[in-house]
Amino acid sequence: MAAYDMLLRLVQDYFIDLGYNNVFVESYFSNQTFIEMISIRLANANVMIKNKTDRSSHQTHIAITGEAIDFFYNEREFIEMDNKRVDKQKVFVTESNLQNLSNNPVSVSDVFFLNRISGYVTLGKRTQKQVQLSKRNSENSDCFNMLRLGLFENDLLIMMKYRNEEGILAIGIPQTFYLDYIPNYANKYETNTYLRLPLNV
Repeated sequence: MAAYDMLLRLVQDYFIDLGYNNVFVESYFSNQTFIEMISIRLANANVMIKNKTDRSSHQTHIAITGEAIDFFYNEREFIEMDNKRVDKQKVFVTESNLQNLSNNPVSVSDVFFLNRISGYVTLGKRTQKQVQLSKRNSENSDCFNMLRLGLFENDLLIMMKYRNEEGILAIGIPQTFYLDYIPNYANKYETNTYLRLPLNV
């Protein structure tokens, strides 16, 4: 089993749990639709101020390090960037995911269709070894900030890059959900896990 199989399965099971049709979910959340994914297990420093258990940290950006930087920038582009630059990347979130994270009843109007909200997230370079995701919350789209407001320490932020469309799908999965599926997550995956999804020929 490839490293991405377990995470893809987790995402599929999460959306089936929200009420989507399992055949639709398994074909949508696949390496036919997506080319790369990262899974970020959030530390206290990575969550919004009001969700922090330790509020002595005022950091709210999410530090992206190691191979996971490749998800956002190719190596040459990243090396040439200066740390004043702030980029915006197109991001989608789903209404059902936001409803679930805010503890509201999830209403899926069409179990064969993913209702996405389109927005942007800010990115910037901090050092030679770190990208700041959500560098400026004030310049993120509301939908991405709403997603983050539903996430707490040890929850997962999974981002999936579309294969045939510009943009990234951002998904928040609570720790209470993913630990049922991957109880030893911390032993299996890095804090920032970057995975390429090969196209099965």
